[in-house]
Amino acid sequence: MSVRVRFAPSPTGYLHIGGARTALFNWLYARHTGGQFVLRIEDTDEERNTAEAINVILEGLRWLGLDWDEGPAVNDPAGDSIGDCGPYYQSQRADIYTRRIEELKAKDLVYEDEGALRFRMQREPVTIPDLICGDVVRELTDREEEQPDFVVVRSDGKPVFHLVNVVDDIEMGITHVIRGEDHLSNTSKHIALFRAFDVELPKFAHIPLILNANGSKMSKRDEGASLEGWQQAGYVPG
Repeated sequence: MSVRVRFAPSPTGYLHIGGARTALFNWLYARHTGGQFVLRIEDTDEERNTAEAINVILEGLRWLGLDWDEGPAVNDPAGDSIGDCGPYYQSQRADIYTRRIEELKAKDLVYEDEGALRFRMQREPVTIPDLICGDVVRELTDREEEQPDFVVVRSDGKPVFHLVNVVDDIEMGITHVIRGEDHLSNTSKHIALFRAFDVELPKFAHIPLILNANGSKMSKRDEGASLEGWQQAGYVPG
């Protein structure tokens, strides 16, 4: 089985140094194994997405020397792409999401709640098999105990991150999901969705976050958080 990894940024601002590192790890693993590195743009937040941010992502990856085997060729969602699993902009994949939502409805795994669709989440703990962290057992939080079933389609008809992320990984044949450990809380939901679609789980690897000198999580407001800032300061990848 050929390794397929992906980097899936949201074009809502500059490319965070943590995102750039995640892209690098995915790219390195693909090149090490002779697999494919897929670039997918998660542009479902129409109010915050900008063409400029897409361009910053593409140019930032190129500056780092990271090429992608599949993904957008230009910063236009309707433009050309590379690969057979497109479109690679989520805004262009509505028909795919609708088909998968209907599949969940047919299995009675979703139900309507105030205009939104909720997924029937399991109540027992979920074990997340992780290549870095080992087996992580995640139980429902107190808040989730009150309402374990999470929204997969908002009341405005738009699918949420959890659904589109899993559907795209399935449709694009992603074998390994390498991302920050801040996504561990999402992964239990994603595992439930993978199983709902009766597919084999990808292998998960959650990498440590980049921290500030005081041990706090580096936010977008912190110095050094922007890849563009390193470019402008004259640093050269090597």
